[in-house]
Amino acid sequence: MRSSVPAEFPADTSLRSQVYDSLRDALTAGRFVPGQKLTLRFLAKALGVSLMPVREALRRLVAEGAFEMRPNRSVRVPLMTQAKILELRDIRMAVEGLAVGKAAALATREQIAGLRRIALEIVAARELGDSVTDRKKIREYHFALYAIADQPTLLRVIEGLWLQTGPYMNLLYPGFVSSPRGPEGRARLIRALQAHDAATARREIERDIGDALTYVADLADSAGNIAPASPIAAKRKRQPSKALPARPRGAALFQRAERL
Repeated sequence: MRSSVPAEFPADTSLRSQVYDSLRDALTAGRFVPGQKLTLRFLAKALGVSLMPVREALRRLVAEGAFEMRPNRSVRVPLMTQAKILELRDIRMAVEGLAVGKAAALATREQIAGLRRIALEIVAARELGDSVTDRKKIREYHFALYAIADQPTLLRVIEGLWLQTGPYMNLLYPGFVSSPRGPEGRARLIRALQAHDAATARREIERDIGDALTYVADLADSAGNIAPASPIAAKRKRQPSKALPARPRGAALFQRAERL
């Protein structure tokens, strides 16, 4: 009689991977905040799975520095210091700059159109005060950009760095994201991709990362510790009034690139 174990093993492996991917995506999109404590039981219930795949996913994430193991079958999102965030800033600028430089040489019209669409969705989310969608789309934009480089090992390195900085995305709201620097930088980067200008594309992503993480580092107290922020709830989406233009403010930045 043939054993059912071989048939079940791939499904079990797939479930463990799905749980790991879900938790990783939540971390990199800023859905958890520094210092937040999470129990295995809570996560298992939220994901609709048993404790086993959650336990194994958390072991991986603890090894990657995304969580700290705590007593009573729980984990905590690590706290951050100014020195640590500046170290991660410098590493991310170098590694993600490398990815964007490679992407500039390979980007197709279809891939650039996809990036432009996401950039416009970020503009729309900010117009509506929808920080949850904003954070989600920021992650989507960056990883769509890095995927163009077609460097799987490099992409995994970047994902590991985002696991550590993602929980601090909440600190960028509302002050940092209210500046026009984000949409302007994304528009310049998209134009650089169209021109296959690796140097300019790399400079734009390095500026973006540097500005954001320097802003977070500057929030540290006199002891060099960065206080966590509470998760920002998405505001109720509001319909634009008839007096507003059909496209959100900031969208015009991408019109020139769209015509090229």
